[in-house]
Amino acid sequence: MNNEDEMLHDPVQSAAARLIEIAALTEDIRLTLTEMRKALRDPGGPKPKDLLTKLNELHAAHLKVLAAEEAFNAKTGRTADDDAPDLDAIRADIGRQLDRIRASLGAAGLSG
Repeated sequence: MNNEDEMLHDPVQSAAARLIEIAALTEDIRLTLTEMRKALRDPGGPKPKDLLTKLNELHAAHLKVLAAEEAFNAKTGRTADDDAPDLDAIRADIGRQLDRIRASLGAAGLSG
């Protein structure tokens, strides 16, 4: 069995591959929206009706992306918050690093 066949049978790898595909689609949507904004500024650009049709297609694709992300998170037991940074841990780490810097400089005159 090759890697591609194994990925199709491994739900986690298959979901991860799908998530990569979703990320690429999301980037394509962003780029298309940027191009559309630029085109609207051009007097000789496309007709607003054509842009509206494309915008509706992008909206439908975006909704599919959201549904796929939700399905992936449900399958893996994760939520969007799981990927969020732990701000309290980051603050504590920064505080420890500052303390070490102060200590190494003999920072009696520095305020903390």
